[in-house]
Parts: sequence; structure tokens; C-alpha cells
Amino acid sequence: MKVLKALFLVGLLLAGQAFAATLSERTYKRLTAIHELMGENKYSEALKRLDDLLPRVRKHKYEYATIMQTYGFAYAAQDKYRKAIKAFNEALNTEALPDQVQQSMRYNLAQLYAAVPDWKSAARAYEQWLASAEKPSADSYAFGATIYAQLKQYGKAIPKIRKAISMTSKPRENWYQLLLSMLYQKKQYAEAANVLESMVAFWPEKKQYWKQLSGVYFTLKKNRRSLAVLELAHKQGFLEKERELMNLVNMYLLQNIPYKAARILEKEMKAGRIARTGKNLQKLGEAWMRAKETDEALRELQAAAQEQQKGVLFLRLAQLYTDKENWSKVIELTNKALSAGGLKHPGDAFMLRGMAQYETGKRQAALMSFSKASKYAKSKHQANQWITHIKSGGV
Repeated sequence: MKVLKALFLVGLLLAGQAFAATLSERTYKRLTAIHELMGENKYSEALKRLDDLLPRVRKHKYEYATIMQTYGFAYAAQDKYRKAIKAFNEALNTEALPDQVQQSMRYNLAQLYAAVPDWKSAARAYEQWLASAEKPSADSYAFGATIYAQLKQYGKAIPKIRKAISMTSKPRENWYQLLLSMLYQKKQYAEAANVLESMVAFWPEKKQYWKQLSGVYFTLKKNRRSLAVLELAHKQGFLEKERELMNLVNMYLLQNIPYKAARILEKEMKAGRIARTGKNLQKLGEAWMRAKETDEALRELQAAAQEQQKGVLFLRLAQLYTDKENWSKVIELTNKALSAGGLKHPGDAFMLRGMAQYETGKRQAALMSFSKASKYAKSKHQANQWITHIKSGGV
């Protein structure tokens, strides 16, 4: 409110200059003394003298309007906004003051209504002022945008804040923030992306804008751009929380770049920024698996399985050991998978176990495994082929 008070003190000075030639000498001298008291922050004394002066000027419309205007300045400077509003409206209703003074007072009224706050009345006063304003400033357009933003009338607010931004050579961060918030409210994400591109250019040290830009690109299904922005944010040290770092990992995986996902995840785990939980170890193991880095995948998935004791993890390990033709490990891990349970397709575990048993010469055990696999729709056909093969004496 310090800025608002300063604006009213400027208005007070202008008002003093305006009434100098039009008031009676007696009223002029008294008002000058009152203004001096207000300039010294002696508002109680100033208001007392205004109360003494008021009965003498009621019959003189111009002097009455000037006194009410001065009341308004005195109340506003003390943050007594409702009293200031009443005084300014009283002064305006006389229609006795010069056009320039009345125009300035309308703007003052809009500011006071905003301070109360009474945004509908602020909008009315602002529009009355704007209708006669010769050269509205960038700040005045931004003020209007703020009023309509508070009223959620974004269709009126957005053009005004854009106008304010276009009128300044030096970018004002709070104006860009206001524009961005309204574009979010209207779900105009393409426009929001354009604004955020400017914001990261003007304020590259503000990490939240990089994250927001990446998020908007993702919403627009521009995943490559979203990932590129996140990569830049990570390189600048802007991704600090585990959630943010995991978002980057997931973006790499979404773009089918599992090797980078695994490297980032591994690095951040070692740095302690991502916890070595069973869930995160599983993510790391799966990333290595997708990157076809079998040894790394085995190491991390074993750690995840040990931590979580989940059937699906033991099954994935069994699949990796199948690729390495380590049949004893496949039998061990499929048994653990079936024991742990929770498998979406248990037949897959029986199939792997049956193949491992067959490869190690345990044909009867393999037949039993394939027989169990044949009871599940997904693995039934393949299991029956294996059963026929074994019973026919196939090698």
C-alpha cells in the first residue's frame, strides 16, 4: 500500500496547483495550511481543520468539491479507503472540478476500490477513466488487466496486459506472470508456451519457468521439446527434487531413450538425490533391460527383487538368465516368481521353467511344468506344442 499512498500524495500536490487560482483567498490559505500538515503526515490535525472549514464552503460548489477531494487524499493516505471512496465520489458528483482533476480522481477511485477490494466497482471507475484518457500508460493498462483478472474476465484482461507489455522496453516479470496465469486459466497452452519461451529468455536463472515450459510442451504433446527443455534445466542444476529428476527419467523412457534414462537414474542415486528404493531400482533395472545392457539390468533387478520380493521381478530376472542360457538360475527364479505370486500371466513362468528343465535333461519335470502352463489361455498353444514334442521323443 506504500505505492498507493505515494500516488495519492502526488495527486494532492497536483490538486493544490489546480485550485490556487479559483478559490477564495481565505479558503486557499486554509487549504494550503492543511496540505502542509498532510505533507508532514499530521493527518489528524489536517482532518480537524477540514471539519472546521467544511461548513463555510457548502454553498460554494467548487470549494466544496475541493474540500471533499482533500478529505479523500487524507483518508487514502491513512489507508481509510472506504472513507476516501465516499469523499472522492462526493467531489465527483458535484461536477465542479476541472476535467483533468476529475479524470485523475476517477483513476484514484479505481485504485481505492481495488484496495478495498471491490473489483466490480474498480472496473466501473477504471472504464469511466479509460473512456476519457488521452494517452493511457503501460502501468494503467496493467492495472486494468489486474482488475479484470480478479473478476475472472480474462477476455478483457489479456488484451490489456499484452498492451502493457508491448509498451515497455524493459520486461516486467509480474506482468508476464499475470499473462501466463490467465492463459493457463483459459487453457490456451500454445500461447502459454510462447510466453514462457520469452520468460526463460528474459529470466534464465528462474528455474520454475524452465519446468513450466517443459510441462506446457508435454501438454501440447510436443514431447521432444519438453524433454529438450528438461535436459537444459537439469544441466543448469534446476532439477533438485526426486520427483523432478524422475520426471526427466520417465521422459527419456517415453522417448525410447532408455540408456540415458538409466545413466541419469544411476548418477542421481549415487548422488543421493534419488533414493535407492525397490521401486526405483526396478525402474533402473528395466531401463537397462530396454537398453539391452543385460549385466546392468541383472544387477539392479536382483537388488529390486530382493527389496520387493515381487513375482514379476523374479520372472524378469528369469527371462534375462534365459538369454544367457543359465538354466539353473532360470529354474530357481521361476520357482521364486511362482512362490511370490501376483503374476499377471503365471503360464509364462511355467513355460520358462519347463524350457529350463528340458534343457537340463529333466524331461518329466518339464512335462509337468508345460502341463501347468497349458491351463492358461496365453500359454496354452505353445505349452501343448512342447508336450507333443517331448512325448514324441524330440530332441
